[in-house]
Amino acid sequence: MCTTFGICGRQERQVSSRLPLVIVGNGGAAAEAVLALRASGYRGEIHLFSENNHAPYNPTLGPYFVGGTLELEKVFPFGNKTSFYQGNGVATHLGEKVIELDPSAQTLVTSQGRSFAFERVLVASGAQPTLPPVRGLREALAANAAGEAGGQGRRVFTLRSLADALALREAVEEVLAVPRPQPRAAVVGASLAGVKVADVFCELGFRVLLVERESQLLPLCAHPECASALEKHLLEQGYELYLGAFLEAVSTDESGRVALTFGPPQAATVNVDLVVICTGSRPNLDFLVPGSVETDVGILVDKHLRSTHPALYAAGDVAQGLNLLSGRREIIALWSSARYQGRVVGRNLAGRSSLYGGGIPHNITRVGKLVFASIGCMCDYDEIAVDKKGAAEEVRLYRERRLVGINLLNSCLEIGILKQAVLKLAAGLAKEMRVTWTTFGA
Repeated sequence: MCTTFGICGRQERQVSSRLPLVIVGNGGAAAEAVLALRASGYRGEIHLFSENNHAPYNPTLGPYFVGGTLELEKVFPFGNKTSFYQGNGVATHLGEKVIELDPSAQTLVTSQGRSFAFERVLVASGAQPTLPPVRGLREALAANAAGEAGGQGRRVFTLRSLADALALREAVEEVLAVPRPQPRAAVVGASLAGVKVADVFCELGFRVLLVERESQLLPLCAHPECASALEKHLLEQGYELYLGAFLEAVSTDESGRVALTFGPPQAATVNVDLVVICTGSRPNLDFLVPGSVETDVGILVDKHLRSTHPALYAAGDVAQGLNLLSGRREIIALWSSARYQGRVVGRNLAGRSSLYGGGIPHNITRVGKLVFASIGCMCDYDEIAVDKKGAAEEVRLYRERRLVGINLLNSCLEIGILKQAVLKLAAGLAKEMRVTWTTFGA
């Protein structure tokens, strides 16, 4: 027999309460929490609030949509219709932003002026781009909003939301439709996201300028040993690298071209057709009543992903959970991590005790024609081991004899296999990591 939520062959669980559960957010963590709640037999009311009005969107796929290698429907892992929520018995309040949330009062207030009471809440509100203090940047981004309404100036972008991806793809098509010498695009921030966007522009035929305030590529996840090799390769591929660059100002002219003004050491003005800002992100927590839960960069959570207030749980880019390598509570801003955390919270909210075992930062991406993988932290170490074999390179970092970070360059070792090996080391289940090297042709 099936319930109205389509749960078959399971014992149903009802957490007794006159008030519903609330989810703030509409990404992977939120969707997985819904699935886990219903799979665990929870039959109570679930209300979901989100500033956007579309199905759960995977922002890591945005660059591939912009580049035309991924269809729009593929950026919605749970389907591109909001019927996903209706099918799981969720009352959605899409396009209704939460502007205040007080876990002690168990209430929230929305942008429409409505007050809503809840029993418990999952905060899975994701992150928003951080912007460097560059003169004219905010005005240039505001011009994008005017452009979406039919005005001019859609040439400077962030790339976090679905709206960002749609607007940037439209701008790319507009630039490429005009006969001209090779168009030029600048990516500000040589982060993993920035490198991915730069690669998309390169594949589309743009000449790419990659700008980074720090003195190396991928400053948060690449050891200088690997970063140097990647920088050399990108220069050979025709990239322009402005490393250690101080971007002073951004401005657009009537034709829509963008002028980037740099202070010393470059001390130059460069004109480009498009600019994408990839200088990091911060958790969306402006609505949280100050002091209501313990926070650092994000919401500090325990092994159940519960905050210091028992009514509030957190998952995804707002949750600081255990990093197994560092031993500290940190945000692990990965789509896979957000989904995992959402499942844990969903089971806990349904009354089934579920533990978050912790995670480790890990990424694999293409940099030009090379493949780069990073696991853990590359910033805090007291010992280094470098292993080179042909075109492949491995850098391992240790702190107090404990492995804290690994870089792999030009190796097709599966990141999942490497991650599991590191997890075993972190858990004390192995004394050393054994891997087999297989290199790509340069």
